[in-house]
Amino acid sequence: MHAVSFIKLINAGFSLVPIPYGTKSPKATQWNLRDNCVSEQEDLDKLVGKNVGLAHAYCGPSPTCAIDLDDYEKATAWLLYHGIDLGELENASDAVMIRSGKANSLKLIYRLPEGTGALASKQVLDQDDCMILEFRCAARNGLTVQDLIPPSIHPSGTTYQWMGSGAPSNPPTIPAHLLEVWLQLLLRDRREGVTTSQLMGRCSEAETPRRVARIRDALEYIDASCDYYTWRDVVWGVLSTGWTCAVDLAEEWSRSAPDRYENNAFWVLVSSYNPQIDGGHSLGTVIHHARAGGWGG
Repeated sequence: MHAVSFIKLINAGFSLVPIPYGTKSPKATQWNLRDNCVSEQEDLDKLVGKNVGLAHAYCGPSPTCAIDLDDYEKATAWLLYHGIDLGELENASDAVMIRSGKANSLKLIYRLPEGTGALASKQVLDQDDCMILEFRCAARNGLTVQDLIPPSIHPSGTTYQWMGSGAPSNPPTIPAHLLEVWLQLLLRDRREGVTTSQLMGRCSEAETPRRVARIRDALEYIDASCDYYTWRDVVWGVLSTGWTCAVDLAEEWSRSAPDRYENNAFWVLVSSYNPQIDGGHSLGTVIHHARAGGWGG
């Protein structure tokens, strides 16, 4: 891929990572910070003579992600078990994929739904703890992960290649059924021991029955059929508490608009919230919208 192609990716909202030529991993200190990635044309010189990675979490207008099939045969069977036909994904008219030249592997590139934050990456292992596939976007702390893109050189000497009928600068939105599988894996982690406070961050106020009742009352004055960004801000404001009931409070309020509520959309929003990158949302956000709706608390 020549410089013009990188310009096209930058213009499409991609954020890129310079990586030493012929290697897979960035070596620069704090490479995974947004400011250290390349997202402006004037910084393209940083990519000259380098391998280049796609910084999923920092791409716009919504993050990109990769479904990294490390063992193609096992991944095909695993996805089919979950009702997903890998052949259909590969043959889609807008499919964007990457091959590294490594046998039995493939990466499918997607965007997450518009308006959502980055999702935590999740590995799927076999019974011997060998990788089958990985859903890749961000680390648990909200910082980006990266995947090499063409024309990077694999350590084996092969060249990464774009595959599929779609345009690399315009990857499709991840199919709903594939996204749902990813979300269910993340939710299972939460049910198996990741507490709400670990998922959402430290509590801004101690959780007490009185405080919970106050916020529940405030939410009654906010119309959940509001525009998307108000809905997102209110949900993330509730989640910012880190309370054990935060997700339940947010879902209860969201369901008060049954004509608008979509279970998948709600869990995308919950799973993409990260206090380290969404620090502007707090209980004050909820209070602001409640008072605008006539709440006097």
